[in-house]
Amino acid sequence: MAEIIEKMTPEKFADRFSELMMDQRVHNILVRGYFDDDKVLLTFGILNDLPHYKNGTLVIGNTRVQDEKIFLERGLRKTLPRFNLRDIFKIYGLNIQFTQWKKNRDFRFNDNKDFAIFHPVQTAISDISERDKFRKVLANSKARKNILITTNDFNNNPEKIYDIVNAVLILDTTAVNEKNKQTYATIKANLAADGKEEPY
Repeated sequence: MAEIIEKMTPEKFADRFSELMMDQRVHNILVRGYFDDDKVLLTFGILNDLPHYKNGTLVIGNTRVQDEKIFLERGLRKTLPRFNLRDIFKIYGLNIQFTQWKKNRDFRFNDNKDFAIFHPVQTAISDISERDKFRKVLANSKARKNILITTNDFNNNPEKIYDIVNAVLILDTTAVNEKNKQTYATIKANLAADGKEEPY
């Protein structure tokens, strides 16, 4: 069962994420938060700073590789090369290979990888027909650490996989700038208008 962490500022998030990456008992980490680009930037930035995490896999869901490239460019705030599913690319100082999680349902993968980033995971955890398949894929990933990053995380769906992750980190970058403050106000208003509470 996951160790649930409260919302954290980027500084506290970085400290806790680094601790979890060094903890041998932790295998699966779920990263939540309202601001998708900030989660990507901070996750890659911390990984780049950690000495023993250089070779990884980016496990994409129902998106195309080029869609993932756009996600990453927005989050990392830099132009990236054209990707494919065969080669290894240098991204933010890390050696990254791409794969699709649906191709890894029936056998182990990510052997000899320092980490695997699963992004995006929203469809896999919100769609009940996909969730059990995704559970199998996550169990098949033998990277030292599996990091799952949510997108459009405005509901409680990620809680449905808390039983298969060791820790949940919630990144709160609301106060980082004026744009995030305004975006958060809109998210809060939209949830209230739909009669829903904030998930965290």
